[in-house]
Parts: sequence; C-alpha cells; structure tokens
Amino acid sequence: MCIRDSSKGDAKFLEQLSKMIFDNITDMNLDVDKLSSLMNMSRTTLYRKIKGLSDMTPNELINLTRLKKAAELLAQGDLKINEVATLIGYTLHANFSRDFQRQFGLSPTAYLNTLPK
Repeated sequence: MCIRDSSKGDAKFLEQLSKMIFDNITDMNLDVDKLSSLMNMSRTTLYRKIKGLSDMTPNELINLTRLKKAAELLAQGDLKINEVATLIGYTLHANFSRDFQRQFGLSPTAYLNTLPK
C-alpha cells in the first residue's frame, strides 16, 4: 500500500483499518459497507480517508490485503491454492487466480514454482 505522509492519527487509523481487514479476511462478504461499519464511519468518510491516504479505493485495499495474505500463505507451503483462496474470502477460485495474476504478474501455480523448495 502506497501511503502518503501521514500524521500519528492517520497512522493509528491505518493500523486499525489493517487489523479490521485481517480480522475479517475470511469473510466473503467483507466489503466497503461492512468495513465502514466495523470502523464506525460512514461509507463516504471511509472512502475519502482511504483514498486520501493511499490513493486506493477501499475495495482495492481489501483485495490487495487479501492477495498479499494469499502470497504469504502460499509461501508457507502448507495449503493448496484452492484452500488459500477460500481462507482469504474468495468464493470463486477462478477470480482468485485472475486477481492474483493481475497483482503479482504470475498465476498462483507459477508463483509456487518460483519459491525455493
């Protein structure tokens, strides 16, 4: 996540936001509405705050967080690709593979093949 210069308050907000996303990462229904509720903010306020700090939309931030967690889980080598997709909240594994490839430039399988054995 590309964070612009931020104050202590912004840093605390981002820390709390990251915690909320990670705590709910398996929730397939995690979206802007749910995240704004968890953060006790209106949807509009949350959108503006995230966009102002990271130049990303809340949905982009949620997806990026999910995909980074997926890369971590895949690197651990304990889980299959479809298990990782489910753990990070994807209902359709094809969408997971597509999004993973867009983010990292490799399919999940190709990513696994680049990891040391």
